[in-house]
Amino acid sequence: MNNIETNSIKLTAKLNMNSLISFVKEAKSFKSNVALYRNGHSINGKNLTSVITFNLSVKENDSILMITDGEDADKASTHLVDWLNKEMDSVSETTLSLM
Repeated sequence: MNNIETNSIKLTAKLNMNSLISFVKEAKSFKSNVALYRNGHSINGKNLTSVITFNLSVKENDSILMITDGEDADKASTHLVDWLNKEMDSVSETTLSLM
């Protein structure tokens, strides 16, 4: 049975290229589809080119919607939200330490 999980995520920091590549790898580790939405536009979270382009259109403090759909949607959703939050925290800490 397919599950659908929806999460709203506030972007507290812009992700760098290494983080974007890692996100796609994390997303691909699940069977479920991963979609990211903002302002009526959606992208495949498992496609690096789409994720990079999407990242260019978002700003710090924007909210995005992540929808996972598939047999492991609940695990994918929980893992990816936690991963994104940790990654944004580490980007913020790095940025603050350079000031």
